[in-house]
Amino acid sequence: MLFRQGVTSRNIYFIHAGYVLIHKVDFNGNRGLVDLYGPGSWFGPGLGGNSQEIEAIAKIGCELEVAFPENLNNLLHSLSQTQQDLIEHLANRESLLQQRIFQHITAPLAVRLASLLSQLFHFRGQPCAHGHELDVKLSQSELAAMAGGSRQTVSQLLSTWKHKGIIDYTRQHICLLNKGALEGLAQG
Repeated sequence: MLFRQGVTSRNIYFIHAGYVLIHKVDFNGNRGLVDLYGPGSWFGPGLGGNSQEIEAIAKIGCELEVAFPENLNNLLHSLSQTQQDLIEHLANRESLLQQRIFQHITAPLAVRLASLLSQLFHFRGQPCAHGHELDVKLSQSELAAMAGGSRQTVSQLLSTWKHKGIIDYTRQHICLLNKGALEGLAQG
């Protein structure tokens, strides 16, 4: 656990490798997955105030750098990045989240899931260890939580797409086989 919801922190994180799950906890204490950050991602309470309305959990194998706001410029310099790079990264993430919110309100689950997978492969995809183009280390339950559907329904959609040669999956990986077909599904 990198930080908990409601706990004051000043940390800023940069991910070199692996993934961090971003959760929100509701008033009943139920945890819901809201995002997945991968290599090249910046996040943390130190970027926008000291209190945190989310919690972050690093998945096994995640490699991070941590800094306080007063050391941000040094970290940016050590990573050969500028403040403009950081602002663009955060603006892109905000745009993607706005798109996901709009789709969550207006699109059927199959479109939301295909769009989410397309985004994850594009921004978080890693070379696939199974010989496919890209993969994302994410379970079907985690994917269902992010797409706003039940695990069972998401599993059925993934199975259909697997039989059509669009994706493949294992217990903890979703693998991309046909980017064009997945993007077509995301368009509805």
